[in-house]
Amino acid sequence: MVKRKIFSLFLCVLLLAAAALPVSAAGEKYVITAAKANIIPEPNAVTSPIAELPRGTVVEITETKNNFGRFTLRSNGLSGWVHMSLLKYIGGPAGNTEGITAIYVKTPPEKTVYIEGEEAFDPAGLQIWASYEEKEDAPVTGYRLYLPSFAAYGEKNVYVSYTAPGGAVFSAEFGITVAKVPIAGLTLLSPPDQTDYIEGQPLDLTGLKVMLRYTDGRADEIYGPQEILENPDFILMGCHSETQDKPLVFGSHTVNIYYKYPEVNCRFTLNAIRRTLVSLQIDTLPDSTVTYSTTQPPDLTGLTLSAEYDNGANETVYPWQCTVLCEPEKFILGDGNKVTVQFEGRSITLDFTLALDSRSGLRLGLPTVLNFILGESIDLTALKVYLTSLSGMEAEVKDYAMGTVDPTLVGTQTIPITYQEFSTVFTLNITPYYQKGDPDGDGKVTANDARLTLRAAVGYVNLAGNPRSAADTDRDGNVTASDARSILRAAVKLDELIDYTGIVLLP
Repeated sequence: MVKRKIFSLFLCVLLLAAAALPVSAAGEKYVITAAKANIIPEPNAVTSPIAELPRGTVVEITETKNNFGRFTLRSNGLSGWVHMSLLKYIGGPAGNTEGITAIYVKTPPEKTVYIEGEEAFDPAGLQIWASYEEKEDAPVTGYRLYLPSFAAYGEKNVYVSYTAPGGAVFSAEFGITVAKVPIAGLTLLSPPDQTDYIEGQPLDLTGLKVMLRYTDGRADEIYGPQEILENPDFILMGCHSETQDKPLVFGSHTVNIYYKYPEVNCRFTLNAIRRTLVSLQIDTLPDSTVTYSTTQPPDLTGLTLSAEYDNGANETVYPWQCTVLCEPEKFILGDGNKVTVQFEGRSITLDFTLALDSRSGLRLGLPTVLNFILGESIDLTALKVYLTSLSGMEAEVKDYAMGTVDPTLVGTQTIPITYQEFSTVFTLNITPYYQKGDPDGDGKVTANDARLTLRAAVGYVNLAGNPRSAADTDRDGNVTASDARSILRAAVKLDELIDYTGIVLLP
């Protein structure tokens, strides 16, 4: 929904921009003012572009549709549609010329070089003249200028459009230069106060100063860290994307500072040494400090350690990150059995109690299927029963006793399992899914089932799959009035339909 709203807003902006343009007539000229314009084969917003044209390209629109204009470039024959919001109107041949054959730039403006992003166009000195069929050239006024962007340097074109008194539109153009800001260089006056770090410490740019120098006589400018971070003309770039407050990784770092242009830069270096663990403490003890084995190390599940480093960091450490040292074969019954956990050169020691192992209960390995359809064979051969011990050891047992499963009982059944003094339970479920005589599948054989079967027998309804199998009580492959009669007799308890071995379950 959000994407749809954004797309709708985008279309509205394009439509408003297009509405501000003059209505196109065949042969009218426009200039592309966007950085680039997508050219598409059909006039709609979802068609993939076939080409791109750069800013400043002049196109002659011969047809408009859906806020797109059609053109063909004479230079290479490229033909397609471009959105009108990307264009500026610069003239066309429509209307009476009043004897004018063309307009041209008689005298360019006095100022043709501008500094990027700092100066606005100055038309002083610009003279636009018209050529006539039967009289001498003369200056014209009231023309319109279409200016390029002054926010980026480069050679640019200014387009002139003049509408003659008779309605004809003429165009001309002249070039200007948008030059780079006259910067002499960027000098590092002082690196940050801190240039030596321990890995993981955040970068601190306090004390950093750079000086921007110009070639046109303006005063040098000095910038501190906050101004560098907030000014979009500055880019701070290092090998690991270093920036204020970001933790440094181990190693040497070269950080470059760029201003506006790649060639205007300076740099400083930092160094981050390996951090050192200064403290290792227990946060949480293992879930149990009792062990039952003299062949395996104790279970450390639940143990967490707190590691404090010399860079101020404090991290949680888990047993799998550590080296565990112990000799379980030397454990003695009772307390005082030592287990050492080592991490990055430091260690902690835990006391474990060795206890005699004993049986604790039963664990079941259940079959995959414990949901059955009434009448379906109930297969529990995959059931496994294990005798567990306090140490976590377990052994499968075969001579267990299992409670009786009733295959005729619809619903959930709780089945007990016992072995010696231990017991547990599991559950299975039997559903009355399309038993014989129950084509409506409600779990009961009723007069409604007989009525449904009779309607199927005379072709009023169509039964297929399991419902048809349930209606076909005599299993002759057809649903007939005889089947309906059998179901009705079963509904009033005159006959018994369910046979738990003969139900056919269709896929």
